[in-house]
Amino acid sequence: MTPTRPPFDRDHLPPGIDPPGREDPASLGRYSVVGRIGAGGMGAVYAGVDEAGGCAAVKVIHPQFAADPEFLARFAREVDLVSRVRGTCTAAFYDADVSAGTPWLATEYVRGLPLRGHVRANGVLTGGVLLALAVGLAEGLSAIHAAGVVHRDLKPGNVIMSPTGPKVLDFGIARTVDGTALTRTGGLVGTPGWAAPELFEGVEATDRSDMFAWGGMVAFAATGRNPFGTGAADALVHRTRREEPDLDGVPPELLDLVRRAMDKDPARRPTADQALDELTSRWSATRVQRAPHAQPSPPAPVPPTQIVPELLATEWRGISAPEPRRVRRTRRGPVVAVAATAAVLVAALVAVWLVVDPSIPGTDDPSAAGTDADGAATDGSGSDEVTVEDGPARVAQARQLALDATSFEAYTGASTGGGDGSETYQLYWYEEDPQPVYLQSSPGGPGTSQVMYLGEGLDDTVFRTISRLTGEPVAGPYYRYPGADPAMTEHAYRDRLVDDLDLAAEAEGGVEYLGTSEVPVTLRYPPEEMGGAEALTGINGHHYTGTYSKEVFFGHAESVGMVDHTFDLWTDEEGYPLLFTAYFEPDSGYGPQPYTNTTVYLGFNEDVDIEVPDESEIQPGPPGF
Repeated sequence: MTPTRPPFDRDHLPPGIDPPGREDPASLGRYSVVGRIGAGGMGAVYAGVDEAGGCAAVKVIHPQFAADPEFLARFAREVDLVSRVRGTCTAAFYDADVSAGTPWLATEYVRGLPLRGHVRANGVLTGGVLLALAVGLAEGLSAIHAAGVVHRDLKPGNVIMSPTGPKVLDFGIARTVDGTALTRTGGLVGTPGWAAPELFEGVEATDRSDMFAWGGMVAFAATGRNPFGTGAADALVHRTRREEPDLDGVPPELLDLVRRAMDKDPARRPTADQALDELTSRWSATRVQRAPHAQPSPPAPVPPTQIVPELLATEWRGISAPEPRRVRRTRRGPVVAVAATAAVLVAALVAVWLVVDPSIPGTDDPSAAGTDADGAATDGSGSDEVTVEDGPARVAQARQLALDATSFEAYTGASTGGGDGSETYQLYWYEEDPQPVYLQSSPGGPGTSQVMYLGEGLDDTVFRTISRLTGEPVAGPYYRYPGADPAMTEHAYRDRLVDDLDLAAEAEGGVEYLGTSEVPVTLRYPPEEMGGAEALTGINGHHYTGTYSKEVFFGHAESVGMVDHTFDLWTDEEGYPLLFTAYFEPDSGYGPQPYTNTTVYLGFNEDVDIEVPDESEIQPGPPGF
């Protein structure tokens, strides 16, 4: 599959790219700058178009670093390493000029979801697509190793599911620019749970270290599970060094090769070339049909790398990326490109090198609150710095920012059956000016119940029912109900919208940062009162995930005990929450039942118009009493 148009042009930009600002360059080398992909403390990445209409992601370094001979030498080394790699399944090198006034590097712009995001959105890979992924990753590593480079950090976030095949990004090269990613001896330790065991014993990474990660990637794609589970870094390191990977569910035709690739002893692992030869030979054998009674001479062997394009063209099916659209301004945040599918990761090396993604709300001005001089996200108050990679701190920050907001709009949705069952909603509004007021609205059935909190306790609580029995909604009178069960106001606190963020921030296994992606509309029937399915369309956010434990109740406060919740949180650049989803399966005695709770935060510190009734409009008791 190929896109119907270029990845972008002057008038059409995909998610993740903003139009350039006044301070951005008009051109870089032979490329006209048509958009800004991202910016960080060390530089920026732009969408560039050459005279022939060719598109590229063009990386530049800030002038102060370009004037630093040591930093410039590192950038030159990066260019040299990138230029050596030639593979079908790697992001291509286009051009560079390290001696220009603004040194730059142009690489292929890769459209598509990262592997983890694709599996989460579409399920595990099977059949020919899974084989094509295994082949593509092996071919990409083969090309990288042939250039004398070791990737060192292959993981789901560094593989893009592009429409033409899987693409291996970030060859471990970006980390030569960021000195903090290298150890003092020059050895790079990759991500726990994916990196080979010898890397945690001080052994220098080799091509066989990459193959260990290759096996884990294929296992993840086939099962949807990390090969060594989730948890704290030290736990993952221990499992990687001492325990066998979870390969349950890897199809038989791949299982033996994956198991060999994940052998604890690097010497017993296949090379990328060997794995590629084994996979392509097996695939080719199934496609060769000899003519009856013919005795042809054995055909000359075909190099595995020449088989890869045909294999991908045959097996890589059903993978798409959003088409570029004309940009428009959404309800919250800066100009972004609208698309109905998940967001696109940018070109190779961008994700690690950058801190700020300009498609995330709050990044119109790189110098605005939310980033410091080094590109690190802050808490929005100009005090403690919280980098986007610090998952626990960012989750805790999201909760505090929401509670400190002077106003907000949000809604929660609860669904059963793993998202395929019924859904219920509650809508929330809060404002402090002209008076503190917190309104909850629970639509459902023939009517909507509203509860307005003007203070604390039942005396400061106002109720109303909006009936839909006659088609057109009919609002009943506001009333107080001082004799009601106090449980009616048990949710009269704003913290309940972000309470689980406290638990998520303290997740036992840690909080994993998955980079930036489009905030998904995970609910089937988002309330129209709050924008419906369009509420978050085209909005990108920083994505975090993890697992926490929480007590779950059924019926009238009947506890079923502590239940593990897997969560996903997206935040904007300033740290405000955009969407929080928790998945859990409590057992009430009839077997586990899947539930999904989702909270969508539509806006903070914006005008919220809540109509507070005059005292004369409030009845002393429920209608009819």
